[in-house]
Amino acid sequence: MKSNENEENQTSVGITLTSRHEFSSDKDELAWDFYLKYYGEFLFKNEEEKFIFKHGSRKIQVNGDVSFNIVPTSFDGKRRLYESILNETNVSDVLKDSLEVMRYSPMNISILPMKGALNNTKKSLGNDRFDTFAYFMNQYYDGFKTPIINAGSQNMFIKNRLELQNFLDSYNCASEFFADIYGIDETFVNELIESGKSLITNKEEYCAYIKLAHKYWCYRLNHEKMTNLLDNQKIIQYKDHLNTILKEIEILENSINKK
Repeated sequence: MKSNENEENQTSVGITLTSRHEFSSDKDELAWDFYLKYYGEFLFKNEEEKFIFKHGSRKIQVNGDVSFNIVPTSFDGKRRLYESILNETNVSDVLKDSLEVMRYSPMNISILPMKGALNNTKKSLGNDRFDTFAYFMNQYYDGFKTPIINAGSQNMFIKNRLELQNFLDSYNCASEFFADIYGIDETFVNELIESGKSLITNKEEYCAYIKLAHKYWCYRLNHEKMTNLLDNQKIIQYKDHLNTILKEIEILENSINKK
């Protein structure tokens, strides 16, 4: 980002926003500017211009990732597993718009190890469900490591998976990993784990999943670490979108229950 426009879009707390104050990717310049501020000294660029995250004595290359990968544009008949559940449902435009804003908001993007392709493994487990990812990460720390270390892409050297394993083993449990990467506490991690065990095959279950995403976004937005990085106007805008999501999901649930 350059010159005068950059200066005009600098908030009082230092995070650089676009002219419309919108995040639109988990991997662009604005996203990385956010990550570097959010993770502080533990995230940095090395000599090869790769982003490296440090935990204890372990370091690993990371990339950006979306937590709850809900794609509202796919509600209208497109072939996408969970969103297709609502293909024949009258989903309001305001709900779709607010979900789209939250998809790449700071509350829904984080780093994830790229070396060892944990981001691809997350995508393959439960078809990119964040709660199912939490479930399998908990299984990993309980001793069942196969889905995390042996799943995902086949086009990879085993040494990359072993490097991922060494990094993950620098944490004692799933709640430690999720606290460090996502900034959520053990209670909420346990809620994700329990939810991740369940199927999503109908409208009621998918609405419950969206409400879980809403709860996660509220948790992250209300965290001091996040509020220190966003200006008050942006916080108010996100809260308005979150209120809209909850209201519209409840309306949607009521319409489903009446049928």
